[in-house]
Amino acid sequence: MATAFGGLSEYTGKEIDLIDLAAVIGIPWFAATIFGVFSFELSIFGGYNFSDAIWSVGGAEISFALLAVLFLTVWILGTNELNGSDYRPEELAAIVFALLTPLMFVFVPAFESLVLWNDISQLFFTLAVSVATTWISYVA
Repeated sequence: MATAFGGLSEYTGKEIDLIDLAAVIGIPWFAATIFGVFSFELSIFGGYNFSDAIWSVGGAEISFALLAVLFLTVWILGTNELNGSDYRPEELAAIVFALLTPLMFVFVPAFESLVLWNDISQLFFTLAVSVATTWISYVA
């Protein structure tokens, strides 16, 4: 006999859609690149580091990794909307967190200092963005 614990019974039968799988794999990779957990660089065709700036706007450096995280998060949200998702408040909070954390890291120097404070905080924010987007992909 199976027993449901708290509010977890509402997630029975949920799964990550195959259309979201590439995004769920890519977001942790590129989020770790943004937050400086590791670097991701190609050495062919002249070399390219994914955390290098593509554009500089008012002192903020927009990188391919930032654009990838934002695009992949919006991709998950878009595919969920095709399924007719209706988000609860905690899911909306996770969406806002997943979208704003990388943007704040780039555009708000105080937030960048918070994330870069030590290695554990860098890993924490990488995992938090990854978990938030994976959860949104799973529940919707």
